[in-house]
Amino acid sequence: MKNKGKLVIATLVVSAIFTTTSVFAVTASFSGSLPANQGDTEISTLVKSSDMPGFNIIISSLGSGSGNYVRAWAEKDGFWTNPNLSSPYNNILYDSSSNNGWVGVSYDIEVPATGTKVTLNLDNPVNISSSVTVSGQWTPN
Repeated sequence: MKNKGKLVIATLVVSAIFTTTSVFAVTASFSGSLPANQGDTEISTLVKSSDMPGFNIIISSLGSGSGNYVRAWAEKDGFWTNPNLSSPYNNILYDSSSNNGWVGVSYDIEVPATGTKVTLNLDNPVNISSSVTVSGQWTPN
């Protein structure tokens, strides 16, 4: 009977650990360059770890030349289907005085399933002749 009690306790502990770790979404830092002439770049790919209907992004630095905002959207791999999971017109306003820009973006085209690889795309919405550096964090939720 003692062994059954230990087995029950061990099972509960393991279950609690899996439940706790699955609640927290994966967050990743990114840095890169936004192409000149209103170009976009696929800046980071993560696996979606929850059933939340959107993703979060924080811009912590933005080089000069893109005004004070970037556009963000998410994509999935796909050759025969539309890869966009959200609209490419989500503006993230960057405040250079606080070095911060944050937004939560809905998956307004398709909510990807848990376990799907989701790619963050960032776009320089300003037509300039040089690239613009950007860095921050995001989570596909």
